[in-house]
Amino acid sequence: MPTIAVDKGCLFKALGQDYTTEEFDELCFDFGIELDEDTSTTQRPMVNGKQEPAQLKIEIPANRYDMLCFEGISLMLNIFRGRRTSPDYRLVAPPKGELQVLTIDEETAKIRPYAAGAVLRNIKFTKESYDSFIGLQEKLHQNLARQRSLVAIGTHDLDTIQGPFSYEALPPEQIEFAPLNQTRSMTALELMKFYENDRHLSRYLPIIRDSPVYPVIYDAKRTVCSMPPIINGNHSKITLNTRNVFVDVTATDRTKLDICLNILVSMFSQYTEVPFTVEPVKIMSPHNHQSRETPDLTPRETQAEVSYINQCCGLSLAPSDICSLLKRMSYTASPSRASPDLIDVQVPPTRADVLHQADIMEDVAIAYGFNRLPRSFPSKSGTIAQPLMINKLSDIVRHEAAMAGWSEVMPLILCSHDENFSHLNRKDDGNTAVRLANPKTAEYQVVRTTLLPGLLKTIRENKHHSVPMKIFEVSDVAFKDLSLERKSRNERHFAAAWYGKSSGFEIVHGLMDRVMLMLKSAFVTGEEGLSVKSLGEAAYWIDEVDDPTFFPGHAAAIHLRVAGKEQVIGVFGILHPTVLERFELRYPVSTLEMNVEVFLKRRAAEASPSPPPMRRRSSPSPSNVSSGNEGYDDENTANDGTQGTGANYEQMVKKLVRLALASEYSRQPIRRSDITAKVMAPNTGRQFKHIFEQANDHLRSTFGCEMTELPQKEKVTISQKRAAQRTQTQNPLSSSSKSYILTSTIPASLRTPTILPPPAVPTSASESAYVGLYTFILALIYISPGQSIPESRLEKQLKRMNADNYVLSGEKTEKVLKKMEKEGYILKVRERDGGGEETVDYMVGPRGKAEVGENGIAGLIRKVWGKLGPERVDLERRLVRSLGDGVELKGGRKGTEEAEEDGEEQTQMDGEEGEAEEDQEEGRGTGRRRRSRGAPKPPARRTSGRRARNALVEDEADGEDDVDEEEEEEEDAESEDE
Repeated sequence: MPTIAVDKGCLFKALGQDYTTEEFDELCFDFGIELDEDTSTTQRPMVNGKQEPAQLKIEIPANRYDMLCFEGISLMLNIFRGRRTSPDYRLVAPPKGELQVLTIDEETAKIRPYAAGAVLRNIKFTKESYDSFIGLQEKLHQNLARQRSLVAIGTHDLDTIQGPFSYEALPPEQIEFAPLNQTRSMTALELMKFYENDRHLSRYLPIIRDSPVYPVIYDAKRTVCSMPPIINGNHSKITLNTRNVFVDVTATDRTKLDICLNILVSMFSQYTEVPFTVEPVKIMSPHNHQSRETPDLTPRETQAEVSYINQCCGLSLAPSDICSLLKRMSYTASPSRASPDLIDVQVPPTRADVLHQADIMEDVAIAYGFNRLPRSFPSKSGTIAQPLMINKLSDIVRHEAAMAGWSEVMPLILCSHDENFSHLNRKDDGNTAVRLANPKTAEYQVVRTTLLPGLLKTIRENKHHSVPMKIFEVSDVAFKDLSLERKSRNERHFAAAWYGKSSGFEIVHGLMDRVMLMLKSAFVTGEEGLSVKSLGEAAYWIDEVDDPTFFPGHAAAIHLRVAGKEQVIGVFGILHPTVLERFELRYPVSTLEMNVEVFLKRRAAEASPSPPPMRRRSSPSPSNVSSGNEGYDDENTANDGTQGTGANYEQMVKKLVRLALASEYSRQPIRRSDITAKVMAPNTGRQFKHIFEQANDHLRSTFGCEMTELPQKEKVTISQKRAAQRTQTQNPLSSSSKSYILTSTIPASLRTPTILPPPAVPTSASESAYVGLYTFILALIYISPGQSIPESRLEKQLKRMNADNYVLSGEKTEKVLKKMEKEGYILKVRERDGGGEETVDYMVGPRGKAEVGENGIAGLIRKVWGKLGPERVDLERRLVRSLGDGVELKGGRKGTEEAEEDGEEQTQMDGEEGEAEEDQEEGRGTGRRRRSRGAPKPPARRTSGRRARNALVEDEADGEDDVDEEEEEEEDAESEDE
């Protein structure tokens, strides 16, 4: 907030009372400003042999531009204290009856299109008021005028110049005058060079330096009054003896132009011969229909609700009391005749910050006294936040894309001119993009007119990540629009990009269809069976389009028809190879971009009123639960917090189904926290169980799957076990993992590749290879002792499979293992022994247990084994030994025993071989033994160093060459020695 320094003695004289520092600080607090420093208590510098007068440094709110000078502070404090009433600012005619005229030339539209003026007649300056007059101009330039880029103020001695005046825009070489405080005349070009090293004016030169024309104001004799926004002419310089002041204001923003002019003339009109009178100036601007008289000091009329003010302040004031309080804040107010709950308020021309009845309420609270307000919260809030409709619609689209497995990015809104046009094979017509007047770098030259450059640059900077990449953005683009005051407009767009080894055109097309379906727009086509039934008045279709940004014949425009009106809202397709080359991309890219603002008016018109609140029910009514064959389109109705309504209940069930499908698609667990945040409405936690059951019913009947809770991660290390023990002690019910995955409910007889082929995303081959690899790794872990395999042994097994470096179409094995660990198939456990040496083991993760499990591993081994008869019996026995009693035996245990009796002879031979092997193992000293059939199972124990293999691993090792056996013997011996 700005800090204003005022003379202490002069201010107290204007207030008619002397204050101590504490008393004045209290007065400032009551009015809503703050005393920052009183220099009378500190050592002050000497100026011209005299000590500088004591000053009060007052901190002013950023919205109170009328208090940026001594005159504004003293006037407002006097009105607040009741010493005077709010001034009546009036426009008066000049002595001769003819207004001064300022004519605006059409060429000024190229540089600073707006201008205004005023005259202060018979004004009397003192040294202090003159300095304050100049200081207010500078403070307005620095704050509201944004360093003169929006508004520039010039003041002139009217007695030295003669009207009418003209505001023109000329080439700089045609402008020549003597600038302020200079005697030598110079051209505008010479002037720019003369002031380029000036500490004060050099900062303003870039505003017009590169323009082909410079703004200039002439009087009737072609005397230069000023060259805004740089400097005034020396000819019309004002002094302490100036009696009539001509004020000119030029701007690029008309609103700020009027605010600056009103504040300047209002504050210093108190020094005129008739206080608070201003002489207007007639502005002639026929080319843009801006002819008028300035300034307009008429108070703005508005209304405020008595109930709103009382509710926000926690008071019970009568309308007359509120009007009295507003008079202390320089308003004119009276109870309204239209309604007893309204008051009519006249806002003074100096209060441009009053935009809403909330600002009036704030001033009532200040006048009443903040310290006197009740120190309790009101029973009801008077300020209820609501999202803008465009932001709410954006969140809906953003949520839908994220649920489909796409990642959101947020690049910058500025980009280079080439990235926005030539890199996309597009031409700039000069009337589309908003350019920066003085860009710091070539990378930020224009405001983007499309979201594609940001998406493509994001992909370029992340090329080291695995493909495919699926990213999207919902954000604003900007276009020039000369019909608007600010000459530009924003437009909310949705864009997505697919980057991979295949084009991904059909995937981007699918995303577009999903978003349009969610927005209740029906797909229209001439092909039988492909159209979607009407969901409302909106329908869309696609037509091939010839766009140089896209590959010929591989792009389509999106047509939308709403209420009988058709328009093109976007385009999607495969990017042209030249576009990929300019953005340094190796693989094909398919993109989609569409305007989402067109859906706002239709959705607002179709929105139905919210249902009335209902009491909470203990269980959902069957009539409120949708059938299993219904779709899962998100209606995206606003959640009004009602509980137990059929629409809300059904909507939460649908959202949970969609969340489960999207999570499983990306192999992420369905966490309870995500369900609470993304599915459940506020205050509906007790309905979770019912919603979960209904969603599972939908999944079973429609998709052939159900949500199954994941087991908790095993606690292996000592620290993990201690943490789990503490959690169990504090919360005995914390054994649930609160995470779920989708598991198939389709009968085993139907789970064949013919009926259920591998997923096609990203490709069937890569998905099948990935499933096979993690199943193989899980099998190695399951059949290892303790269902844990050291990292070195896993690497050795992968090396035997020729998968130690690269798998899955060139992906590194290390990266694939990290992916399995992230998705929960495996766990990587690090632990340090007593000597400080780190050991790394792999165990089965929660998803691996739930999705594959012992029975899945047993099925894989049976499939690979492929033998029947007595050998199969031996396999089943070994499976039980390796995987545990929980594994399902082929044909049941009874069938296995009968098969064992039929193959008794073979079993005896196996027993003899087992005894021979025991002898060999004992001779080696490895400690490995086989149990004969029927012998009791020895207790499990943890061996030092390298763990002993189980029966299946031993059988695999028997077939290796002698070199491998010798290496294993040496490693075992070293482990035992350790």
